[in-house]
Amino acid sequence: MRAALALATSVLATPFAFAELGGTPTLAASQRVDAMSRKAAGAEATGAAARTESTASWSTRETTSDDGLVQREYLTADGTVFAVAWRGPRRPELSVLLGTHYARQMSDNARAQRQLGKGSHATTSQADETFAVHASSHQRLSVGVAWLPRMLPAGVDPDTLAISQGS
Repeated sequence: MRAALALATSVLATPFAFAELGGTPTLAASQRVDAMSRKAAGAEATGAAARTESTASWSTRETTSDDGLVQREYLTADGTVFAVAWRGPRRPELSVLLGTHYARQMSDNARAQRQLGKGSHATTSQADETFAVHASSHQRLSVGVAWLPRMLPAGVDPDTLAISQGS
């Protein structure tokens, strides 16, 4: 009972910083950081650092939780999330990060690949014209990137969207 209560409390206390793929970002005002002021982004009321970067055709927003989980969302010029990436000691809540539709699609595809003997519990990779994801979890490290191929801005290589170690 205590474990369930602790889990419920931690879930409710965790700020959900990201919108789902294909949606608009939902970073709270206190988590939004202008690109020019990102050096000052270290101290926040939520305990997570946030930063924003941009180019002419797309931008990124990133948060880092107290336990070191980095989550990044990639936004088109009109503010729609076209990709997300994560890296840290645990897997983020994928139904929040990807949206329930894409999280279910990822889970169903991973299960089907395992049944065919082509996948593992630790790694999943899939790509079609509507949704693509590469994710891996090993010991205390979870990394992944998911994107909507039809929404990728011109010139964006999805292989460059992953969060590198030390980022």
